[in-house]
Amino acid sequence: MLDHIVLASPDVQASVAEIEAAIGLRPELGGHFPGRGVYNHLLALQDDAYLEIIGPDPEQADHEGVLPFGMHDFGDKGAHVPHWCFKAGADIEQRVAAAKAAGYDIGEVGPLGRVLADGTRLDWRLTRTIWPPLLGGLMPFLIDWGDARHPSTTAVKGAHLASWHGEHPDIDAVRGAHEALGVELELRKGPEPALVAVIEGPEGSITLR
Repeated sequence: MLDHIVLASPDVQASVAEIEAAIGLRPELGGHFPGRGVYNHLLALQDDAYLEIIGPDPEQADHEGVLPFGMHDFGDKGAHVPHWCFKAGADIEQRVAAAKAAGYDIGEVGPLGRVLADGTRLDWRLTRTIWPPLLGGLMPFLIDWGDARHPSTTAVKGAHLASWHGEHPDIDAVRGAHEALGVELELRKGPEPALVAVIEGPEGSITLR
């Protein structure tokens, strides 16, 4: 099951404003990742999923080293969808082991957390993303929220994920990898790996890729 779609942005506030202008809903602050150099804004989608807009944190401007999702070097890319997250739950280790046995190393399971807008902390477990990601980002990272409150329950509501698919020149290879991990994603043949989401709101729609 889709947990969330990642929109990596060199300027989170600009991306938030662009989304608000397009669909009439403003993603609200999710929180800050201490020591990671990033922060996020969130927008709830249907089926307990959400959009995460994540980027360099002005409050951690002194952060040195790499950032998640390759955001230490955007190059000529602006905001884009580099990855997606699959809600694995308590069997996260079993899925990782099954994928590894089939030849797909998606990283080890470890803890992560962020400080929320109200100052409290949210913690979870996920696979540590290997970068660059497998299959150009079409192989998801996994998450287990445990007993934590899922972000989709507190994020701004009213948006709808109208379309969600992956593109790749070798969709059979991607499909085989997904079967090994036990995940599903609509796949279409394309010239290069891409993740494409169309999100609708009360005032329009926006395509993210």
